[in-house]
Amino acid sequence: MRVRCEQLVEELGYLFHRTRGELQVCVNQAVPPERASANSLVFAGDAAMLSLALERGAGAVVLPLKLEAAIPADATATFLFAKNLKLAMAHILQRYFDEARAKFRQAQPIDPRAFVAPDATVEAGAIIAAGAYVGARAFIGKGALIGPGCVIEEEARVGADSLLHALVFLGRRCEVGERCEIHPHTTIGCDGYAYAQDEQNHHHKVPQLGIVVVEDDVEIQSNCAIDRAAFDVTRIGRGTKIDNLCHIAHNCRVGEHVLLTGGFFMAGSSSVGDHCMTGGRTTLTDHVDVCAGVQLGGLSAVTKDVTEPGAYSGYPLQPMKKFLRTTSSLAHLPDMRKRLADLERKLEALVAAQVAP
Repeated sequence: MRVRCEQLVEELGYLFHRTRGELQVCVNQAVPPERASANSLVFAGDAAMLSLALERGAGAVVLPLKLEAAIPADATATFLFAKNLKLAMAHILQRYFDEARAKFRQAQPIDPRAFVAPDATVEAGAIIAAGAYVGARAFIGKGALIGPGCVIEEEARVGADSLLHALVFLGRRCEVGERCEIHPHTTIGCDGYAYAQDEQNHHHKVPQLGIVVVEDDVEIQSNCAIDRAAFDVTRIGRGTKIDNLCHIAHNCRVGEHVLLTGGFFMAGSSSVGDHCMTGGRTTLTDHVDVCAGVQLGGLSAVTKDVTEPGAYSGYPLQPMKKFLRTTSSLAHLPDMRKRLADLERKLEALVAAQVAP
């Protein structure tokens, strides 16, 4: 998209302290510094990136205010001084350069190779790609995009402006809110893992009758599985972001604006409070509650409730400072064991000498 720097400032002025240079400069691509040219926008986080962007002739540079002193006196680029560089990158790229929706351009809003049930509701501006299936009484909101091969089962709902990439599954009666983005091969509303065992140790499935509700502004990356509840709702709170290869079991609750990174596993009937963050491959066992404002280090295992906000890590789970002390001691254990064995032998010799006749 071709956009003037003046337009960036007018429409996203809250992102910037101030500007320097000609605001009529137009840019049509956002690139790293080494690929910069006169029609490029570059985000420079340090002096080296800034220098390289200017050397390559970048038309405009977004940078933190602390780098102003590093700008050469003869620089001709346009400079936009961001209050928060990463936030500025997110908002600018989303608004002007994100191509995720462009791939849904097609001649007809509903591709003739898609199946849409006669009693399904598809609102204005929604697009349904080839091979998609939209079941009976399903609802597709205004401006929603349903990718190739997606399955939207009966009575499921997709909110306005949400984007489902190829091969997403949304189970019966489950709901995705507005402005969500669901990446390929993710399953929302598969059955929870629940079986009863008889006297012969045979396993009998307990039907899962509940649903999944994904609230507004949630993003779920590829290859995730979120199980429907046994009777009620498995819920993903507003603004939460879920990385690849995560599993959230039946009856779970994830709060608002939570960050779950790759390999996060959450067993049934557990909950994570608002504004929590997890490192990679964190695991919660069943019926565990984590309060709001908790950060969990990578490879942590949570087996008991966490009732106080703060940073934790390890297995068994410990406050972060204690965990770091524990792990720093591990390298010394062999030497400590050797020294302890030597002390035990000396102590035994002293005791034997004292009791000798």
